[in-house]
Amino acid sequence: MNAHTNPAGTTATTAGPTAISPAGALLGESPLWDKANGVLLWVDLWGGRLHATDPRAATTSTIELAPPLSSVALTEHGTLVLTSGLCVYEKTEDGTRHLADVPDSPCLRINDTAVDPAGRLWLGTMPLPHRPGMTGALWRLDPGADVPVRMLGDVALANGIAWSPAADRMYFVDSLRQTITVFPYDVRDGSLGPGDPFVRVALEDGMPDGIAVDADGGVWVALAGGGAVACYSPTGELRERITLPVRYPTSCAFGGDRLCDLFVTSGCRPENPDRRTAAIARGAGSLFRLTPGGRGLPANRMVI
Repeated sequence: MNAHTNPAGTTATTAGPTAISPAGALLGESPLWDKANGVLLWVDLWGGRLHATDPRAATTSTIELAPPLSSVALTEHGTLVLTSGLCVYEKTEDGTRHLADVPDSPCLRINDTAVDPAGRLWLGTMPLPHRPGMTGALWRLDPGADVPVRMLGDVALANGIAWSPAADRMYFVDSLRQTITVFPYDVRDGSLGPGDPFVRVALEDGMPDGIAVDADGGVWVALAGGGAVACYSPTGELRERITLPVRYPTSCAFGGDRLCDLFVTSGCRPENPDRRTAAIARGAGSLFRLTPGGRGLPANRMVI
């Protein structure tokens, strides 16, 4: 499969996005549609906050936790799984329960995560700030296990993870290398085939971050620093680029009653300190909603 560089200057064909939460999240991440409760779950990684936004009322409820709070996942029991540092834990009405630790260097932390259609949790790691030269990895936590399996090494900055509608391909973002790689995927045992370049994002267009796959197999990616989300066809051609009013969109997920809305998280911390106030005034750190056409896939639930 050939890699494609997305061209600069491509314009959007949909209406502009709408902010549906207050601005100011330091680093919004891990958007996830909770169908049972009709809310979009997401985290402020460096703020240590778990948010639940009702898109109909544009209201957000927040639980204060501890940073770095890097991701949230749904379970088959209706509970939540959160990641912080190298720790994976379940949050229930009665408190928290430790599930697993990633056996990696303490100079790394979990960044993005995703649940595959069989209920396995995939986790990518990245270096902590001021740890140049270190690399992370991609891990898989199987149902019932308390230690994840290392699936890939030499990852500069692990980010978005997603599967094709048939669950026969897995997409994985290494942000610092500006790449999205696609792997043949066996959902029966969670094994990966040899990876192929899917998209290489040009530096001037931003850094590929979190991703989502729609029901037609289109791959949506937030372009941090590029102020946009882009959609690629299943063969890697750019279909659409939608501009946002903020420079650092971080991830995206489909949701809403018919899975027709695309929700996009963003952050204000990546902005230079002298420009941060102005960026927040434009919506940096808000959760955005747009309707690009088409539908998404329902969120997978982790089997514990």
